[in-house]
Amino acid sequence: MKKNNGLFNPKGIFMRISLIFCLLSTLCLTFSSAAVVKAQYGLDKRIDITLKDKTFPELLKEIERKTGVSFVYTNKENVAGTVSVSDQSKTARAILTPLLKKYELQAVENGLLVVLRKLEAKVSVQEKPGSIVGFVKDVANNQILPYATVVVKGTNQKAITDMNGYFVLSNVSAGKAVLRVTYIGFKAFETTVNVVGGKTNNADLKLTSESNDMKGITITGIRRGESVALNNMQNADNVKYVLSEEQIERFPDATVGEAMQRVPGIAMDYSYGLPRNIIIRGLDQSMGSVTLNGNRLPSTQTNSRDIDLNGILSSTVEAIEVNKTLTPDMEADGTSGSVNIISKTPKIGMKQFQVKGSFGNNFLLGKQNFDGAFNYGERKNKIAYLIGVNYSNTNRGEDRVQKDYDTYEINGVEKLKLSNLELEGSDLNRENIGVQGELSFFPTEKSQIYVRGNYNKFYELQTRGTKSYSIGEYTSETTVADVNIGSSGTPRDYNRDLFSVSGGAKTNINNWIGNVDVTYASGLYDQPTYYDGFFNYGGLTANMDISNPRAPQFDFTNGNPNDASKYVTSNYVNRHQIANDRDIQGSLNIERTFDLSDKNKFKFKFGGRMKYKEDDHTRSYYQYKLKTGTIAMSNFLSDYSREKYFNGHYNLSGAIANGYLMEEYYQNNLNLFSNDETYIRQNTDPDSYNGKENMQAGYVMGKLTLDKLDIITGVRYENTGFEYNGNIVNFNNTGAYVSTNKVAVKSNFNGFFPSLNLKYAVSPRTNFRAAVTKSLSRPGYYDLVPWEEIEVRRKRMKKGNPDLDQATSVNYDFLFEHYLKSLGLISGGIFYKNIDNYIYESIYLQQGGQFDQYQVTQTVNGANAHVYGYEVAWQQQLTFLPGFWNGFGIYANYTQIQSKFKVPGIVSERTVRLPSMRPKVGNASLSYEKYGFSGRLSLNFYDTFIDELADVEANDLMEKGRVQLDFSASQKINNKFTIFMGISNINNAQTILDFGDGRPNDHKYYSRWANLGFKYNPFYK
Repeated sequence: MKKNNGLFNPKGIFMRISLIFCLLSTLCLTFSSAAVVKAQYGLDKRIDITLKDKTFPELLKEIERKTGVSFVYTNKENVAGTVSVSDQSKTARAILTPLLKKYELQAVENGLLVVLRKLEAKVSVQEKPGSIVGFVKDVANNQILPYATVVVKGTNQKAITDMNGYFVLSNVSAGKAVLRVTYIGFKAFETTVNVVGGKTNNADLKLTSESNDMKGITITGIRRGESVALNNMQNADNVKYVLSEEQIERFPDATVGEAMQRVPGIAMDYSYGLPRNIIIRGLDQSMGSVTLNGNRLPSTQTNSRDIDLNGILSSTVEAIEVNKTLTPDMEADGTSGSVNIISKTPKIGMKQFQVKGSFGNNFLLGKQNFDGAFNYGERKNKIAYLIGVNYSNTNRGEDRVQKDYDTYEINGVEKLKLSNLELEGSDLNRENIGVQGELSFFPTEKSQIYVRGNYNKFYELQTRGTKSYSIGEYTSETTVADVNIGSSGTPRDYNRDLFSVSGGAKTNINNWIGNVDVTYASGLYDQPTYYDGFFNYGGLTANMDISNPRAPQFDFTNGNPNDASKYVTSNYVNRHQIANDRDIQGSLNIERTFDLSDKNKFKFKFGGRMKYKEDDHTRSYYQYKLKTGTIAMSNFLSDYSREKYFNGHYNLSGAIANGYLMEEYYQNNLNLFSNDETYIRQNTDPDSYNGKENMQAGYVMGKLTLDKLDIITGVRYENTGFEYNGNIVNFNNTGAYVSTNKVAVKSNFNGFFPSLNLKYAVSPRTNFRAAVTKSLSRPGYYDLVPWEEIEVRRKRMKKGNPDLDQATSVNYDFLFEHYLKSLGLISGGIFYKNIDNYIYESIYLQQGGQFDQYQVTQTVNGANAHVYGYEVAWQQQLTFLPGFWNGFGIYANYTQIQSKFKVPGIVSERTVRLPSMRPKVGNASLSYEKYGFSGRLSLNFYDTFIDELADVEANDLMEKGRVQLDFSASQKINNKFTIFMGISNINNAQTILDFGDGRPNDHKYYSRWANLGFKYNPFYK
């Protein structure tokens, strides 16, 4: 919980130390009392004794009578037959010793008490155990097989190969050990290894594909990628889904964002027709995390912790893991889930060199796209290296029609009518550069030292043409007057850069496995260009045609809306925004596995993470007013033209301003303009801030394997401290700027986050999984900044909330999964999340105080939110079918989600679904893969959802359901050369937002795009 100062109570620590001391003392006394001691008398007493053909107990009774000692023994220490003794003046010890030796007995003395024990059979000195290390590979092409299962038959010893196909089996008994290897899509394999005690023994294991006996079908390429992903999922300790590099390439997906929409339970938030932010099980990216090789990525947005996934090219990654349940060794910031992007690494036994290139076209703009990539790497005995460079230059477009409404009086009756129509056309040119590299050194078979770096640069230049029609009044249902046309051309650009460099080491020493990692990462959002030349032409009248409410038409009855000389302005706006997010983080993890019995074992793991973050955002927003007069748009015309705009409903051409010319005019005529201080301060100061965060985390966890049941449990503790500096901006009764006051805040979050994951293997291919976990979601940076914008004239204020608490959630998951022999998976599960202190933007009336009855917009903690649903998935290669038909495959998944939470609202409290939550999400694909050909027709869909909550339900923004159809195909010319193609958005899917009562609001149109390319790998076998 927030501000928990009772975590380290001195009294509690003292009591715990005292308890531990008492326990240790008791144990020491117990062991001491059991030690063999030498009596000061008793068996050392000299006696005379003569017995003939007596039983052994009778002899002991006679010794007891003459010495005063007492013998304690059981039937196990009794001996058969009789004994005869005739000794004079000998110690009882001397009389007894030869008999004890004869009958393999031991006497343990404690004063006058003598305990007889049966001597343990002599154990021969065993040779020290050894270890087995090696790689699992495909016998056909020598490629490594990640996440294979390697077991030592007849024992509980098991290893899962890592992403490089490498495994370590420690503490293996010397002698012959039989290894059994299993891998989905491959035949089980057994081999015998002669283990030399105290040594590291090497064993490379090679598997044969199940499909080798099917003509035209191989386990290489896409099928190999599916096999890798399925094995990773099957052997995971938590519920997760994996996309391999080969699986990503089967779809026409250029970015990580596009690839993510294929995962069960995943929906994407779209920007200009492309998926940008991930939504897992109905919860947006702010309630989850995105990591690179396990390290949290910094933000590339202005005010939030989100990552723009358009900025990472899919060709730069080796795999993407979507973790739907957490384990203690993962960051607790993952209520929706955690996405881990795995960068490419050099592979053992093969030289990597791949060249890729493609050309394409965007059919909305009629402009071409290009991308290219090469990756080169090799792993030798002690050294491994990899370098990759990826470049993409694409053109995207969007036709957007936006509508707003107001109340008008028509013939004495007030009616809600269209008040504003805006046509905004956007041409986007995007450049992505991805560079990654790794250098690794392997001092021993069990150790690695590495340095790896990743840089993703995403630059976007937007050319926009806008016309807006603002209606002053309705003279009838279909005629309007006092219409104002606004026209602008607003070029703007964005840089969203991600940089990460890591250094670390992994080792396995005496069955202890450890790894350490130190990472520096930075995220940049920079918008240096934003030139807004906005001109107005007013006083127009028109007839309106609203027969198509999504594309209303104006027929102007006076004036010429294309006469640029009629458009004038008296001001000019430009701005520059920049946000930097920088992290330094370090982590340490240590684990050890203990064998409990032949089938049971226990893995103990502990570690921690520290992070230091600096985040700042500066928004410089300027408006310059002409000191006298106005200027006409005829001198600032743009050549922007979209004659068949919005599928031919409009002609967005002519009389559109050029922002570049406005910026040039302003710079050349500074003396003609004055600053609008109120506008500048209102749009600059509240959005500018800087801050620091530090996070400390520690965890302890265990994995208990009881034959077929795995129990993974533990607890994580996280503490996040933060300090932010912001601005309070004040305006007077007339709305004029008064002052800006700087303000600072310092606070922290902390809490314990336990988790329990269960996996029961009904069979080697069937698992039942269950999990109960606790997670957190931190507020966005800007939400914590102590900023305020106070408008006295309008009795409104907007402000940050440094008193926000982190949201926490208890999550319940249950999943069934069955892995098919013919490369496939059938799974189904249910989930429930109970979120406490849900974070959302609220609009409420201030009660009392200086700002009584002000309308306040602020991010707040709300009541509990509940999210629940189910998901099913089926993917299968239909290799059991005869002939031609066994090349077909099915890939389908469906998730249904419900949610609810209460919001106060301006009018009354109401229960709603969570914003951004798609209640139904799914994918369906039909593929064909045979004779080197791979083709896939893919459909992605989601249902209508709440995009934005308003004060009343009628004004909520609802995004309508969307279905997108894509096609991709590739053909191997030979083992080294492949051609491919893809078509996206075949059915011209659009993004449509309506108000809660059905009024059309926002409509975005994208058309289609396609590409054709090749891949060349000269070293592929």
